[in-house]
Amino acid sequence: MSRMSRKTWNNILIISIVCFVGIMFLPEYFRAKLAESERQNAQPGVIELLPDTVDVKALNFSAFRLFLDGNWHSDKPLSISADELAQRWLTLSGTEINQGMLEQMKPGLTKPQRLEVVIGAERQAYKLTYYRLDKFWLLQNWQNRWLAVSVDQHYLFPFSDIR
Repeated sequence: MSRMSRKTWNNILIISIVCFVGIMFLPEYFRAKLAESERQNAQPGVIELLPDTVDVKALNFSAFRLFLDGNWHSDKPLSISADELAQRWLTLSGTEINQGMLEQMKPGLTKPQRLEVVIGAERQAYKLTYYRLDKFWLLQNWQNRWLAVSVDQHYLFPFSDIR
């Protein structure tokens, strides 16, 4: 019977330690994968207008402007605080509209509106398009994907003279 050399025993020991460490981290790996899967399945088809991590400096609409100067301010009188309105826009999410549905809606998409999201001097602003339809808003997000949001006009534009 041949004896194993010292080098062979060292290799066996190294492989055993690597396997042990792998087994110790395996439950954490599965927990992370499960949490990621649950996050993705929590609200299927729901997408955000803007990414969570973006540092927005201003929201420029065709009829008014919201800008950050310590707190949010508006260049037009609002029926709510500028902070609340900015948060409504920054956290807006809705149902994703696929390309087929968008093609069906195209004949009714008249009067596009623009929203410029200023995110600082180091990055170019997001230029988003949105439409006000009879029953919902159709908005283009920062990834050029379309989302539908069913909210009252005054939720997004809290004054009476915006069209």
